[in-house]
Amino acid sequence: MSIRLRSDGHSFPELTPAAVGARRIRCTLITRKTVLIPAEYFDRAGGNMALQVAGLGCDDTETVVYSDPRERQIAVMALNRECRDRLQETYGDRLTYTSPLLHQPGFSGRGVWLTHLEGVLYIKLYDKVLRFAEAVRAQGSADILYYLGALNRLFPLRDYPLSLSGSRTLARQLRVFFKEVRCE
Repeated sequence: MSIRLRSDGHSFPELTPAAVGARRIRCTLITRKTVLIPAEYFDRAGGNMALQVAGLGCDDTETVVYSDPRERQIAVMALNRECRDRLQETYGDRLTYTSPLLHQPGFSGRGVWLTHLEGVLYIKLYDKVLRFAEAVRAQGSADILYYLGALNRLFPLRDYPLSLSGSRTLARQLRVFFKEVRCE
């Protein structure tokens, strides 16, 4: 069973019979307050510090949650404390967290992967290995084009194929930066 939770933490779904009987509940957080940490550097107690270093530290109403610490990369995320408590009360040990930033695109070598969900743009850039991963606030295509322009100053995006999850309309606009655009 999977649920998606917006960054404001107030889209908690009503329980369904499937959720009540599910062995595992996977909660995908849609929030710009997300960082990826390689497993060898992950410290459960240092989650808020990792967010603070990125300028995304928890405010007074938030707490840190993280994805499965047994994986190669761990997503550290900020979540509304009340929402986390309600999820924990409801699902207990069955609950796991994840992030779209953990998505593994279907290409090898060079490539950029993007998805835009509920005002958050997730970007990953690979050059044989992961070189860049970021979740940023982006309300529309103007914001997306702005961030890609900034990224283009660091990495020549024309040299990378783009794998886009979502809008085909956005795919047409992104051909300004990328020679090859594929929709997942």
